[in-house]
Amino acid sequence: MKIWYQSYTRIGHDPRWKRYEDDLKSYVQKVARPGTEVDVHGVEKMAPKMFESEYMQHLHTAQVIDNALRAERAGYDAFCLGGTLDIGHASLREVLDIPVAFIAESSFYAACLLARTFGIVGQSAQSVRRKMELVKYHGLAERCVPPVHMNTNNLEVINLFANDPQRFIELFTAASRESIALGAGALIPGFGAVGSFLGERGIHDIDGIPIVDIVAVVIKTAEMLVDLKNLGLQRSRLGMHNYASKEELIAARKLYGVE
Repeated sequence: MKIWYQSYTRIGHDPRWKRYEDDLKSYVQKVARPGTEVDVHGVEKMAPKMFESEYMQHLHTAQVIDNALRAERAGYDAFCLGGTLDIGHASLREVLDIPVAFIAESSFYAACLLARTFGIVGQSAQSVRRKMELVKYHGLAERCVPPVHMNTNNLEVINLFANDPQRFIELFTAASRESIALGAGALIPGFGAVGSFLGERGIHDIDGIPIVDIVAVVIKTAEMLVDLKNLGLQRSRLGMHNYASKEELIAARKLYGVE
């Protein structure tokens, strides 16, 4: 089985993200089953405030969709989106025939298997608001306690990974204990890079409360979806995903000059 793991970042272009990239490339292969090959890919462009701006995310999504189609045409069995904003959620499921797994969606449902309630531990107040919008979108608001955050941002977190990992662990632990006090039975990191950082270091719980291994979960979700497809069970194309045929979608891409 071959899985294309898509990061939102410019893999290999920004030295500030190297520790995350190294952790991710190592960890995805560790958590994949024997016989599964996971290739990590980045994007060519990333606007400075892509994580904060709706419009920038709209622009960014085009690159992700292009790469998803590249993955399908190259013979990959599944596509994983490793950014916790789950951008392009409906569009990717519409345009791809291969299974697609999203890291936030997969983690929410995995958390529901591990505990009755879960809490999101994010970087900032703005980041956790966005995650809560996704929780509501997936109909899981009643299972989620109020989110908490570390009062930081993505680049500060990445910098701590490289220069003061113990300080990051302390920040994450303190915020996690706030979530536990609010009733969380499972903890979901709100940033994909945190998943591989914690996983590589074998940190899987805070005071006995499980941390959802968001990177492992999205890989395992993709593997499961491929297994189900091989058994003849595929996702529905009725309802919100019943837009157009694959041929019509490709024709539209050509019309708009992106194919």
